[in-house]
Amino acid sequence: MSPSLVPYQRARGRVEVAFGEQDGSTRLRRLYQSGSSKGFLPKTHGRPPEVVLVNTAGGMTGGDRIDHVISAGPGVHLVVTTQAAERVYRALAGAARIETRLAAGVGGSLDWLPQETILFDGGHLARRLEVDLAGDAAFTGLETLALGRAAMGETVERGAIADQWRIRRDGRLIHAEALSIDGDFRAATAGNATLGGCRALATLIHAAPDAGDRLASARAGIAGLDAVRAAATAKAGVLILRLVAHDLAPLRAALVRFLSEFRTDPLPRVWSF
Repeated sequence: MSPSLVPYQRARGRVEVAFGEQDGSTRLRRLYQSGSSKGFLPKTHGRPPEVVLVNTAGGMTGGDRIDHVISAGPGVHLVVTTQAAERVYRALAGAARIETRLAAGVGGSLDWLPQETILFDGGHLARRLEVDLAGDAAFTGLETLALGRAAMGETVERGAIADQWRIRRDGRLIHAEALSIDGDFRAATAGNATLGGCRALATLIHAAPDAGDRLASARAGIAGLDAVRAAATAKAGVLILRLVAHDLAPLRAALVRFLSEFRTDPLPRVWSF
């Protein structure tokens, strides 16, 4: 077979995790993992259980795919994070796809706190986050994107990203958003209406029956952050925060500070490494 006709090796990974209540204790109900995706359950010593997701492929490129399916049963508080930043490298063909489906039952809560995604020049990422909440369940979700690594002198001239969020409560859509950039990243992110030349951005969404009541405290929290620009808004049952910075380091520091005050529990330990 001609070298030009040899199919590229693609990474595939899937993790499914479910926790439920039994006899007054939170217990693991399901753990399935395949391919390059793994799910680790570190000891949390009295804190809510954590799922640490690992991509053993060491990054993603065009044609790779990862799926996460994670649920917190009624009354369960679950925290999900990643062991390290996800890296999306230059794509020769197709997009790197990440599909995440999260669910929280009645009286439950789920925190989706992955570490940042780093998009390299020529990278192509298609990512989708679907969240299904029961009537009084709570969700806190974060996604952080860095356009290259400033410390390495990297810039993203061209590439593509399509990022979608869908959050439903009792089957009814309560929040939807999409980010799409395809082609010239410098032009797309230069304007004040977009990133104003910043290289790192984060979206934090808190969905809970009382989410709107936390708007004032959230605005006070982001007002004290250094080296970032941030804004917060709210609608019925949903609090939305956007943060941008010229580099990932100050953005990450700001997120650690804000989340440490916003949440009742410490951040996952992997955030300290």
